[in-house]
Order: sequence, then structure tokens, then C-alpha cells
Amino acid sequence: MHDSRRTAVLEEELMPPFTPALWPGLTDVAEIHERYPALARFRERLGGTSFIEVPTAPGGATILAKCEWENPGGSIKDRVAYAMVLGAIRRHGDRPAEQLRLVEYSGGNLGLALAYLCEEMGVPLRIVVASFTSESTVDTLRSRGVTVDIAPEDEGFLGTIRGARRIAETEPGWQFLFQHLNPASLAMHELTTGQEIADQLAGRTPHTWIAAIGTGGTLVGVMNVLRRVNPELKAVGVTPAESPYGDENPPGPHRQLCGSGGFGYGLRQPFVQAYDDQIAQHCYVAYDESLAAAAEFFSLTGIRIGTSASANWLVARRIAAELPSDAVVATVFADAGTPEQRSE
Repeated sequence: MHDSRRTAVLEEELMPPFTPALWPGLTDVAEIHERYPALARFRERLGGTSFIEVPTAPGGATILAKCEWENPGGSIKDRVAYAMVLGAIRRHGDRPAEQLRLVEYSGGNLGLALAYLCEEMGVPLRIVVASFTSESTVDTLRSRGVTVDIAPEDEGFLGTIRGARRIAETEPGWQFLFQHLNPASLAMHELTTGQEIADQLAGRTPHTWIAAIGTGGTLVGVMNVLRRVNPELKAVGVTPAESPYGDENPPGPHRQLCGSGGFGYGLRQPFVQAYDDQIAQHCYVAYDESLAAAAEFFSLTGIRIGTSASANWLVARRIAAELPSDAVVATVFADAGTPEQRSE
């Protein structure tokens, strides 16, 4: 099939456009929290993560990073997991709670976050993962009672989306969360991550906001809030050099930043595509660069960060070097990395 035709088919099947709209599902949660007390307890421990100053370029702008490993399940995806499960419960309606069954796809952190939350809630969960998903992630998912399906190796990450959709469409009872088009993700980052950063800036004006693109929910959701603080804010997306945002090539079996990257075939994440004209720049970091940066960051600070976090830090440091010392660059550290990363 011709590449342009293949892209059109993929977009129609897997990634239809996202239309920004208000999503009221994160408010008026008292009744749901009463019915699902484990969800309420998870929400109480969620967010409020530290926003710390991290090493910058000599003489360059200040870099502030949000430390998302402080969330209960260890990553920024805990926020998204809560919001999507909340939305799923709303769609589930008045049916018995024990009939709620969720299916999703994940490259790592979202699956772990959903597994942590669903185990606490007693909700059956099924996750489709890519063949290159780390062994530690798969082992943790299974240890928490998750049914794990592995997508065919030749389908790359797109195969995980197809697999989850197929389960929801052909096996009755499974509700598909679909993170790349679920408005709960974007709304949660606006309500919590973005608002927390705006408050923690404590009157300082952010010049640039930098975030790795998985779904793009973090990049866009926080951007929308910080634009209220500084309408001239520059938003910068980070993706792997091995699979950059909007890459026209077919996906390959490359090792790359955890939880981020393009799909191939010219597909773009719907959240980001909807705001393409507001993204100032896309930057690309190779996996080996991100590993080296994580090691350097640990040697400077004693803090372990994952590969998407270290890529964000690398890009932030490069941008900070071009800015005056009184400017502020904000970014996010999604997690503290995997055991496999720390062994390399």
C-alpha cells in the first residue's frame, strides 16, 4: 500500500483527530469515591510532587523539574490512570462495580500505574504490551494480577493499540481506556500537574516548558495552564531520535526513551497534533544520550531519573544555555527509571 494511503488508513483506524473540549469528569467525584474507596485513597496520595531546581548550563537560565516518581505508583502516569479509571466508572454507570473490567495498551508506566490502582480497587485489568517491553515491567504487571497480552513484534507499538481495541470490540465486557484519545488525560494534567507547577513557580515567569511526548497529554495540558502565567511561553516537545514525532518511516525495533516516541508512517499524537501551531519546537534525543545524561545527573545530584526525564533535562540544559540567568525553564521528570536502565 502506498505510504500516504497507509497513513490515511492508520489515522482512520487508530488515531482519529482529537478535538479540544471541556471534560467535566474530574469534578463532583464524591459519590464515585464513596462507591470506590480505594480510588479515593489513591487520589489523596496523588500529586503535590516536588518542583526542584536542577543543574543547568554555566551562566544559563534556572531549570526547575517536577519529580513525578513521588506519586503512589512511582510515575506521572499515576495521574492519568486515576483520571481514566474515574471516567470509566462514569461510563460504567449504575451497573454493579464487580462487572467493571478494563483493557488498555502500554509501553510501561501507564500499565504499571493502572495495575497498582486496579489491584487496590479489585478491578480486573488486561494490558497489551509491545514485544520490547522490559521484563521487569511484564513481571510486575503479572504479579499484580494483570492479564498481559504481547503484541506481534513486527507491528511495533501500533500493534498494542490494535490489540487492545480488538479485545474491547470482540470480547464482551472489556472497557477500552484508549489513552491517546481519552480527554481525561489532558484534563488531569491541566487540573493537577499544570496547576501545581503554576503554584510552585511562586510568582516566577516560565520562559519555556519542556516535556517528552508519549500521548502528549503532559506537554499540552501543562502548556495550557502555563500560558495563563505567560502568554508568550515556548512549549518544546521531546521524542527519541530513533522514532521522532511525526516520523514518516515505518516503526523499527529500536531501543528508545521509555514511554515516548513517534508511531511511524507520519502519524502524530492527536493531543499534540491538535495544538501543533502552538508547539515552538521539537527536539530529539538518542537512547545512548539519554542513558549518559541519566548517569551524569546521578553523579551531580545523587538522584536517579528515567530516560525520558534525562532527555528532558538534556534539552532543558541546551535551551537554558541560550537564555539569561534570570529566565526560568520548566520540565518534568516522569519517573526514576527501570531496573534494566540502572544496570546499563
